[in-house]
Amino acid sequence: MAYAAVTSLMRTIHQSMELTGCDLQPFYEKIESLRAILEKSCNIMGDHEGLIILEVEIVEVAYTTEDMVDSESRNVFLAQNLEEISRAMWEIFFVLEQALEYIDCTMKQWMATSDSMKDLKPQTSSLVSLPEHAVEQPENIMVGRENVLEMMLDQLVRGGRELEVVSIVGMGGIGKTTLATKLYSDPYIMSRFDIRAKATVSQEYCVRNVLQGLLSSISDEPDDQLADRLQKHLKGRRYLVVIDDIWTTEAWDDIKLCFPDCINGSRILLTTRNVEVAEYASSGKPPHHMRLMNFDESWNLLQKKIFEKEGSYSPDFENIGKQIALKCGGLPLAITVIAGLLSKISKTLDEWQNVAENVSSVVSTDLEAKCMRVLALSYHHLPSHLKPCFLYFAIFAEDERIYVNKLVELWAVEGFLNEEEGKSIEEVAETCINELVDRSLIYIHNLSFDGETQICGMHDVTRELCLREARNMNFVNVIRGKSDQNSCAQSMQCSFKSRSRIRIYKEEELAWYRSSEAHSIIMLGVGEFKCVTLELSFKLVRVLDLGLNICPIFPSGVLSLIHLRYLSLCFNPCLQQYRGSKEAVPSSIIDIPLSISSLCYLQTFKLYFPFPNDCAYPFILPSEILTMPQLRKLCMGWNYLRSHEPTENRLVLKSLQCLNQLNPRYCTGSFFRLFPNLKKLEVFGVLDEFHNHKDLYDFRYLYQLEKLAFSIYYPFVSCFLKNTAPSSSTLQDPLRFQMETWHEETDFMGIALPTLLLPSPDAFPQNLKSLTFRGEFFLAWKDLSIVGKLPKLEVLKLSHNAFMGEEWEVVEEGFPHLKFLFLDNLDIRYWRASSDHFPYLERLFLRCCEYLDSIPRDFADITTLALIDITHCQQSVGNSAKQIQQDIQDNYGSSIEVHTRNLL
Repeated sequence: MAYAAVTSLMRTIHQSMELTGCDLQPFYEKIESLRAILEKSCNIMGDHEGLIILEVEIVEVAYTTEDMVDSESRNVFLAQNLEEISRAMWEIFFVLEQALEYIDCTMKQWMATSDSMKDLKPQTSSLVSLPEHAVEQPENIMVGRENVLEMMLDQLVRGGRELEVVSIVGMGGIGKTTLATKLYSDPYIMSRFDIRAKATVSQEYCVRNVLQGLLSSISDEPDDQLADRLQKHLKGRRYLVVIDDIWTTEAWDDIKLCFPDCINGSRILLTTRNVEVAEYASSGKPPHHMRLMNFDESWNLLQKKIFEKEGSYSPDFENIGKQIALKCGGLPLAITVIAGLLSKISKTLDEWQNVAENVSSVVSTDLEAKCMRVLALSYHHLPSHLKPCFLYFAIFAEDERIYVNKLVELWAVEGFLNEEEGKSIEEVAETCINELVDRSLIYIHNLSFDGETQICGMHDVTRELCLREARNMNFVNVIRGKSDQNSCAQSMQCSFKSRSRIRIYKEEELAWYRSSEAHSIIMLGVGEFKCVTLELSFKLVRVLDLGLNICPIFPSGVLSLIHLRYLSLCFNPCLQQYRGSKEAVPSSIIDIPLSISSLCYLQTFKLYFPFPNDCAYPFILPSEILTMPQLRKLCMGWNYLRSHEPTENRLVLKSLQCLNQLNPRYCTGSFFRLFPNLKKLEVFGVLDEFHNHKDLYDFRYLYQLEKLAFSIYYPFVSCFLKNTAPSSSTLQDPLRFQMETWHEETDFMGIALPTLLLPSPDAFPQNLKSLTFRGEFFLAWKDLSIVGKLPKLEVLKLSHNAFMGEEWEVVEEGFPHLKFLFLDNLDIRYWRASSDHFPYLERLFLRCCEYLDSIPRDFADITTLALIDITHCQQSVGNSAKQIQQDIQDNYGSSIEVHTRNLL
């Protein structure tokens, strides 16, 4: 992981320049040039001891340099006089000069070693270049997939007379080659095409070998003559060419000109693991994505392979066999590997049960099956910047739902992502996720209502590969309880000396790392720490995520972790100890020390309070929390800021991108001037804090804001601050709180009163793309005309009685740019609107709108509409959606998706 370590060092140098003002650009550019050399050499595969030793040296130097640059840059930031500043800056230059000299020397050895290995490359690459068809068995893997075969046959023989390229895409071992082989050998295909040819491109491809494979001959002719001969051989004939296992668009560009278009219905069939390659080569039609087998298909394949000869088996073996089939996760290659193993071992229930309990590890260690070698091709072919992204998935548990937002947060602070001009680091992270999806290494588990990837996952067998490579590179270590302590002892000892990322499950496991130099510590699960304060002695940690494990109080040891980039904590607010007291709370009460601002590298700070049982207490936070210069994301829970009024010397947080759970009373123009680059904002508080603050909601200075949400917090009993004017809360005044049971406020007529008064359209940020109202604001539907005037609004989410009234009649221009509309738990009965009010609507989601009678019929004229999703609404709503679907089909010849669930 030398590439990742050097990239992280570059990020640290860049952060140092921002923090100190030092001109370190020459160092940055020199390291960047060294990284480029490293990138060219890192694609050599196999275990090369010489390169591994040099890589470890580069990693250690890079991380040690980072730590020293961090420390000295912080000294500059906190210095009290020019002498301290000069001394610290001199140390930064000295450290970087020494590191550059060492890395430069090591890189020369790296290049020399790499050059000496060029002659060995064919032998070493053969260790991992086993083609996937070498372990697939066509007669079995197509079990249950006859419909896919028929569909692909139809696609190859029908269509126009022009040459068409048809692509099959999917992860390694899913059966692409098998499907292509079955198509190639189908009798109908054989009679349809005058000539057929096939060749395997593979990862380490050679154009000459591909051409010779297609010509079925060995020749001494130059490549251009081979290409010319192939073209002449195909010209004038209807041909089918199968190009199997192609990895890059460059490989396709090298051979595509060899295939003439004779306007006679010729076809080229490609198989690839990379969606980008499939889409690049295909003739306008979407590639066929090979899906994983369902349970029935998996079991049919397994029993056909094992029991076909014997003809019968006992119910006990069937039950265990079905467990095994299920745990293979629908991957045909894994099923055939396990089937091969089961056919060799003794047929005892104990032996089979042992296999059932260790399916993934059996697949990854069975040398005869070579399953991991097939899957490892995808990892080894990754470009340098994607390898750490792939290995990072080892941090997550098997079958865990991996939320993309959380993944992006972690990647953004880990240091291994490349900075790209014109892109935020979060946008770079999202691009990397999409690249891994396109390469079939991870899959999309769930999309959000507006079409963004919400949850992703990794197949269990691919995860075994990920875990193995992550441990080998000491990139991630996962420890699960005492049972793992001995088995992972060697890995753990290694992680004490180097900057590994560590995932733990229990509080006591923190003690194992007291003397470690862990780069990241991520704790999962929900629980309570037994210790009053955490002993946090891993001083070099950069990412500390304690999840939803509850600390009794703020762990003061965090303040000594000066390298922190990411901090996530859950603890009880101090106000809880004053429960039942009738006296004013002392003004000195505060949940987080003022010195939190000394964590000058902190980029993400997430604060959670325990889920309330009968009463909730807010955090009392220092305004110094808003003076951390590198801060990009801040989630504060329900809170009040002490002395929050802006002052002349207050730091403008140019880096802040996301601010969650901001108390409504701070939504002032003067406050928002501190965050000129804010992109996401959630305004969050109890009912009382939203009342009568129309003059406060001034968002016009948030020029970059794209997402805005208003959310009400509903504890059964809340303890809220009584002094309502922002200027009345000072460090000298005692805090006066009032306990109040939540109730719905009504006027004398019994009608619910609006909780929030919308500001005028010009007080909203003009770049706003997404707007959410969540909670009982009881706004009038007519107020949405204000929202409709926002010039760039694309996403609107309304939930839990955010708007009140039986009828929503959309007026004026409506929502001219809206693409996604989400209505949830609203009492609306009648919806009056036309297609002109939502001219660009793409996706409509309706949840628990139990009184709504129908969707406006005129929506059938919205030509952009692609999806209507309905849950827990009246049957009449579902009927209206089906009618809109039919009208669109009849009038425009296009189709939309309609999903309905649990209709009333």
